[in-house]
Amino acid sequence: MKKYLVTILAFALLSMSLAACGWKPEVSAVPLTAPWTALNLPVKENAVVWKSEPTEFRAVHKDDKRAVMKSYTDALKAQGWQPSDFKEDGDRFYVDMKKGAEQLGLEFYDFSNTGVVIYKK
Repeated sequence: MKKYLVTILAFALLSMSLAACGWKPEVSAVPLTAPWTALNLPVKENAVVWKSEPTEFRAVHKDDKRAVMKSYTDALKAQGWQPSDFKEDGDRFYVDMKKGAEQLGLEFYDFSNTGVVIYKK
């Protein structure tokens, strides 16, 4: 009985230790800059923006690819962007979006859970 209790206690401590470590992707955060600031992208929680340039945006998210893809497309739809194409290629999802003459390409891939690239076309 004592051995069983010690095993349970050790497992509980190990679980709590791992949970406390949290999610820490191996990228350095940079500030979100224009034009990406105007798009209200979902980067406030469980995300690290690691590239924000006029024609390219990169971030990493704690959530899975499908959830991250939905949150980005929903955020862009709210800003008037419409999806024009979707492709799945292996472990990557690609979404093209349009707003008037402007076009964005979105890519979602495995990287510290989910990596995101958005580029202006």
